[in-house]
Formats: sequence, structure tokens, C-alpha cells
Amino acid sequence: MTETLLGLVPDYGAIVVAAAVFLACLAVPLPASILVLTAGSFAAVGDLSIGMVGAAVFGAYVAGDQAAYLIASTAGRHIMPRLRARDSLAPVLDRSEALIRRRGALAVLLSHTLLSPLCPYVSYLSGAGGLAWARFTLSATAGALIWTGVYLGLGTLFATQLEQVSSLLANFLGVILAAALGLGSLVLLRRRWRQQELAD
Repeated sequence: MTETLLGLVPDYGAIVVAAAVFLACLAVPLPASILVLTAGSFAAVGDLSIGMVGAAVFGAYVAGDQAAYLIASTAGRHIMPRLRARDSLAPVLDRSEALIRRRGALAVLLSHTLLSPLCPYVSYLSGAGGLAWARFTLSATAGALIWTGVYLGLGTLFATQLEQVSSLLANFLGVILAAALGLGSLVLLRRRWRQQELAD
């Protein structure tokens, strides 16, 4: 599927990339980051307008965030148990929920930038968990702006080395997620240790 979508970028440009970003914000498994990198590389050689692609990606990201928040805030009680029932999603939702509990609006910003694989789940949990819409929107919009700029910029700068950049980013995100999970576990263990100490 990735190759098919990449093949559509030269002809349909911003439309394809924006659609993928919007759907990825709703947790549809699409290679949004790779498509944005690719669009940046086409913009670097003049085949696409960097301004048009940037506006489309940013707009789609913000719209996808709002849609996820709205869906979860209105139907979260029905959706979240179904998502948690999937073995592959339960750990991701647990990490996302822990991040929101510890960091609130900062969790939204982190999930839209450094921890982008958690983004749709944090958006859903923010809506379902009652994080104020204004706080969510402010952090999510800032994160969308940073993410759009970074991925388009990398695609433009490394137009001839997209495969290597994609691989590096995937490895980097894996390390960041592992570090976040490890840090979260340490915080949780420390909190339980203190609670046990107080109980004794």
C-alpha cells in the first residue's frame, strides 16, 4: 500500500498527502510521515509547491485531531472499550493514558511531535477523558505545526536520501518510545514504593 500511495504523490500531491494525514490522525494505519517526507522531496525539485503542501498537511492534521477529539468526546464510552479489547492496541492506549495523566496538555504536544505514533490515541483519550477542548487544541495545533515543518523540511533537505532518513526516523521514534515507556515505569514504581513506605 505504501508504494501505491507514494506513486500517487507526483500526480495528486497535496490532496493524497493531506488525506493520509487526516486518516492517520484517526488511527487508520497509513504511512503519513513517509508521504510528507516524499512530498517535501518533490517540492525540493519544484514538482510540488512547498507552501501548498505545507498548508494542506497542517490543515489536515488539525482537522484530524479535532475529528478524533469530537468522536471520542461524544462516543468515547462506546469506542474506547472496543479499542482496548484489541490486544495490539491495549498497551498503546495504556501508554497514552499514562502520558496524559502525568503531563496533561504537554502529553498532547509530545504525542504530536516526539512521540507521534501515540498521536491518534492521545487525541481519542483526551476527548474521552475530558481534557478541556481549548487546552487540547492549543497543544495539538502547536504540535501539528512543528511536525509539519520538521517532516517537510527533512524531505526537502534530504530529497535524494529519503530511504535512509525514513529508516533513521523510525529507529529514533522507537528509541524515544522505549525511553518514554521505561521512564513511565520508573515513575510508577517510585510512586508505588513511596505509597508502600507511607503505609508501613
